[in-house]
Amino acid sequence: MSGTKEQLEKRVDVYKKMSEKHIARHRNKDGQGETDEETKKRFEKRQKHLNRQIEKISRFLEKMEPKKGRDGQEIKSNVTDNESALIHSSKGFVQGYIGIAVSDQKNQIIVNAQAAGTANEGEHLPEMLDKNAENLKEAGTEPAGEEKKQQILGDANYFSEDNFRACDERGIEAFIPDSQEKRRVGKDGQKRYELDDFKYNEEGDYYECPNGKKLAYKRETEQKGVKGEVYQASLTDCKACPVFAKCSWSKKEQSKLNQGKTLRITEKNGHGNFIRRMREKQATEEYKAVYANRIQIVEPVFANIRYCKGLNRFTLRGKKKVNGQWQLYCMVHNLGKCLNELNIRRYSA
Repeated sequence: MSGTKEQLEKRVDVYKKMSEKHIARHRNKDGQGETDEETKKRFEKRQKHLNRQIEKISRFLEKMEPKKGRDGQEIKSNVTDNESALIHSSKGFVQGYIGIAVSDQKNQIIVNAQAAGTANEGEHLPEMLDKNAENLKEAGTEPAGEEKKQQILGDANYFSEDNFRACDERGIEAFIPDSQEKRRVGKDGQKRYELDDFKYNEEGDYYECPNGKKLAYKRETEQKGVKGEVYQASLTDCKACPVFAKCSWSKKEQSKLNQGKTLRITEKNGHGNFIRRMREKQATEEYKAVYANRIQIVEPVFANIRYCKGLNRFTLRGKKKVNGQWQLYCMVHNLGKCLNELNIRRYSA
């Protein structure tokens, strides 16, 4: 029961045609005297089902407002629960919600939790940071001073220019791995060339590749609402390049080379942006030492809620109800942590 407005309208038309054929077939059998009581009940049950589907989708379309994704394009709506989203899980794609939680390093206490009807939790980081600050202030926790800057460790789904900018604006140091790190290394183990390997010449407005060839400015471009500039190398230079394999992702691309190497420069991947800084930091020993703590901070929290508390799926519909269910389980987790601390003090007294 998911689809864009156009897809749902087509689905209604399909159901109407199926209903017409179904009725015509039923009338034909009635005319020939071939309909017994059991067949009649089966036809009526099928017809009721088709009518319910037509009515349900039609009623939804009357009030439907197309949902927009981050790129401004329409994404699928859901007739049954339009606040939910199509989410990829270990069992394939399911219609539902994701549970997001933030816990502290020392005690694994959840300081912020919410359920979201989106496929990717990364887009919710800015609002989670603001809610973290509100909850910590309400709990009477002293904010970290300049000598002890707050840090946040997130998984690769949070790796984006917008999220790094949000952390920087709030004075929080982020440790988030690049989701494309493995793709930048080929099957031969060699690192592929990235934008960082191409040097920009501001005076001549061109890029120079690792082999010393120019990528000249060609045109402005816009993809999914994101504006950028295109720089391209000469096809002759690329064909004669001894290290071109490091510029492409596949042998197929190399064998069907019909244009020189192209770079698309946007606000989010230009020189000096937050993503580039994070990639540089990711190669440091400090980053590796800090990020190694993530698995023992938040993963046990999700394991406790999922396996020990039994919440392996949400059982309600609607964001408000699902959010309530998720936060209730998070509260139970926190109570368990607090009671465990009290028991330790009692037995050690």
